[in-house]
Amino acid sequence: MPVVAISADSAEDSIVLARKERIPFPLIHDVGLKAALAYGVAMDGEDIAVPAVFVIDGHGRIHWKQVGESLWDRPKVEDVLARVDEVR
Repeated sequence: MPVVAISADSAEDSIVLARKERIPFPLIHDVGLKAALAYGVAMDGEDIAVPAVFVIDGHGRIHWKQVGESLWDRPKVEDVLARVDEVR
């Protein structure tokens, strides 16, 4: 199962974040917040999404999610990858 992250951040900002946090998977730009809107995590009246993580299998089933309460409320990369391993 491939691992990707979808972000409202620009491609350039995602590259910087991936290097800083040593994220070992691709970060994809969410053009127009389409993914954020589909998963109900777009912030009302803003061009950003609430920090949220969904672990979704190849059949589209959500196995785990964390929706943050602030911009800084995010799980550690290692914790997300551990959840992915559980689904695999």
